[in-house]
This record gives sequence, structure tokens and C-alpha cells, in this order.
Amino acid sequence: MPKKCYFIDTSALFKRYVKENGSDLVNQIFAEEADRFISMVTLTEVVSNIKRLVEIDNLINEDEFELIKQAFLGELGSGYLYTIEPGAQIIIKSMELCSDKYMTPLDAIQLATALSIANSKPIFLSADQRLNSIAELQGLAIINPAF
Repeated sequence: MPKKCYFIDTSALFKRYVKENGSDLVNQIFAEEADRFISMVTLTEVVSNIKRLVEIDNLINEDEFELIKQAFLGELGSGYLYTIEPGAQIIIKSMELCSDKYMTPLDAIQLATALSIANSKPIFLSADQRLNSIAELQGLAIINPAF
């Protein structure tokens, strides 16, 4: 039986590092024997969202920010996550997706990246219900960890 394959967008991955509704499900997926992919743009999105918790939401301090960021970067280095660079084909596909249905540019890049995974239709893991609906229209199975 082939390993499960997941594409994890930022809204779901964030739950791995900050306790939110759906964190338990994301942690279960990380405990599975599975391939887990993210877009390279997710690196910036995750760090930015963690920093927002310090500077905008005042929910964590700078030391906690560094600990969470290091946990995230450590998992990247340890093989828990595979990254995919958004090259020309992904950008062109993201433009096509935006032309069919309105979505933010980063959501389009996330979805185009998921669709680019060769030899597999990944399970699309996202807490963004609108993006999940569009991913489903593109033929991907979806999981919303927030529900």
C-alpha cells in the first residue's frame, strides 16, 4: 500500500506550532507514515504569522517566537516536510487558477503547488474553507483540521 501524501497549506501547518482548533488532527497527520509537502512560500507565511502573535496580537513574547520558529525550521531540516519551489510552471498554473476562480495570489500558488506533485494526488490539508472548495473542484481530497 502506498504511503499517504499530504499537501499542507499555511493555515493548517500553523496549527502544528501554535495550539488552535485542529492542532490535534495536524499532529496526528505528522505522526503518520506519510509524505508531507509544503510550498516554499509557506516558510515566509508561517514565520510572518508567528511574528504577528508577538507584534500585533500580543499573545507571545520574542523568546516564544524564537522557540516556535526554531521548532518549525527544525522539522524542515529533519525530513518531516518536503518543500516545493514555485517555479514557472506553478506560477503559470496559479494564474490559470486565479482566472477561473477568485483567490488570493498566495492561495493560488499553494493550490498550484499541490497540483504539481507528480505521481500523486495529495490530500489537501487547509483550514481555509473557500480554498478547500476550490481544491475539491480541482479533484483533490481535502481535510479541514478546524472542523
